[in-house]
Amino acid sequence: MYAFGCIIPLFVFAWLGPLIRKKCPEGFTLTQFILERFGRMNQIYISLMSIAYMFCYMISELSAVGDILQDLAGVNKYAPVICIAVITTLYTGYGGFRASLITDNIQGWAIIILVIMSIIGFGTSVKIEKSVIDDSPLLKSNSLGWQLLYIMPVAVSFATLFHEGFWQRAFASKNDRELRFSAIYGSIMLFPVLIFFGFTGILAAWSGLWPGEENLAGYLAFFAIIKVLPTWVKGLTVVLTVSMSCAAYDTLISATTATFSNDLFNNRLPLNVTRFLSLIANVPAVYWGLKDLDVLRVFLIGDLLAASAMPPILLGLVDSLYFLNGIDVLVGGIGGLFGVFIFGSIFYHNAKDGFQLIGLPDGLYITDYSVLGAFIVAPLASFFFTFFSFGVRLSIMYAFARIRRENFEFPKKPEIIDTGKYAGDTFKGDKGDAVYSDPTNLNEVEIGE
Repeated sequence: MYAFGCIIPLFVFAWLGPLIRKKCPEGFTLTQFILERFGRMNQIYISLMSIAYMFCYMISELSAVGDILQDLAGVNKYAPVICIAVITTLYTGYGGFRASLITDNIQGWAIIILVIMSIIGFGTSVKIEKSVIDDSPLLKSNSLGWQLLYIMPVAVSFATLFHEGFWQRAFASKNDRELRFSAIYGSIMLFPVLIFFGFTGILAAWSGLWPGEENLAGYLAFFAIIKVLPTWVKGLTVVLTVSMSCAAYDTLISATTATFSNDLFNNRLPLNVTRFLSLIANVPAVYWGLKDLDVLRVFLIGDLLAASAMPPILLGLVDSLYFLNGIDVLVGGIGGLFGVFIFGSIFYHNAKDGFQLIGLPDGLYITDYSVLGAFIVAPLASFFFTFFSFGVRLSIMYAFARIRRENFEFPKKPEIIDTGKYAGDTFKGDKGDAVYSDPTNLNEVEIGE
C-alpha cells in the first residue's frame, strides 16, 4: 500500500500538472498558483506549512542515512550526516535547481544498480525455510494492517502533492506531453521497485537476519541482508545509499530555498543572501537529524500537515467552485488540524492529548485507532471548514445586503400612461413619438425610467 500510495500522486501530476501550468503559466512553485488564485495571505500560510513539511523530511532523510551508515559500515553518524548536509547545500547553492535535476539522474542509475545487485545477492545468499514462513505472523491479518490500507495511500498521496520539489519539476517540464510521459512511465517503473525494497524487510525476518527488536528501526531490515553479502557489495551499497540520499536532500534544499525566497520575499533577496539562508536552514535539520528520532513518525507529521492543507488548494482548480476565496481556503487549512484536535479530545477524553495527537506522539505502530482517525478527519475537516467558511461568509453578505436594502430610499414610482393594447401603437414621449414594438398585449410603459 505504501508503493501504491507513492504512484497515485504521480498519475495525478500527469493530470494536475498541465492544468496548473495553464492557469499559472509563469509559475515555478505551487504557492505561486495559490497567490494568483487565493491571494497573498494564503501564499504565506501555505509557504510556511510547506517549509515545515519539507523540514520534517530533511530531518528524516539525515536521520535515516546516518542510521544506515552506522549500522552498515560501523561509522559514527555525525560525520556522514554533517558531510551530506554541507556538500549537498554547497553544490545546490551554486548550481541551483539544475544541479538538483542532474543529481536526480544519478539517483535513478544508483537505484537501478542497487536493485540488480540486491536481487543477485538475495538469490545467492539468503536462505529461507518454508516452516519459518508458515509460523511467521507477518502474513496474518491484524488490526493495524487493515488500518494501513487507508493510512499509507492517503498519507503518501497528500505528502507528494504538497512536495514543492515535485511541483518545481512539473513547471520545469519542456511541455505537457513530456510531463505526462515522465509521470505515467516513471510511476509504472517505480511501483515494482518499491514493492521489492519493501518486501526485503519480510525476507530479512524470515531468513533470521532481522531480530525484529522494538528499538531497531524497521527501514534497516533491508541493510541487515546486505551485511551478510561480500564486503565489496557492502562498500558499493554505502556509496549508492549516500548518492541517493544526496539526490533526495538537494531536492528538499532547492524547494525550501525557492519557497523561502520566491514566496515569502517575492524574489527580492540577493542571490548570495538566499544561498546563505539555505545554508543556515541546515543547522536545525542537522541538529535534529543527529537525534535518535522515530523517522517514520517525523514523516507522518509532515504527511498530516499536507493532508490538512492540500484539500482546499485542490478545490481551487475546479472552475465551478469559483466562489471559494482566500478566506475559505485559509479557514479550511487551519480547520483540518483543528478537526484532528477535536477528534483527539473526544477520543482521549481530554484536550491535552487531543492537541498532542497532531504531533502523533506514539508513532504509527499502536493498537488503537487514533492515527487512523487523524488521517480520516484531517482531509474531511479541511473540506468541511472550507465550505463552512463560505456559508458563513455568504450569510454575512446576505445580512449586510438586507440591512442596506432596508435603509435605501428608492425613487418615487414613475408616471404611467396608456399606450394602447397592441404592438404598433404610437405614444407621445419627451423625446418625440415612438412605436411600441413588443408583440405582447402590453398596455403600459414607464416614462422617465
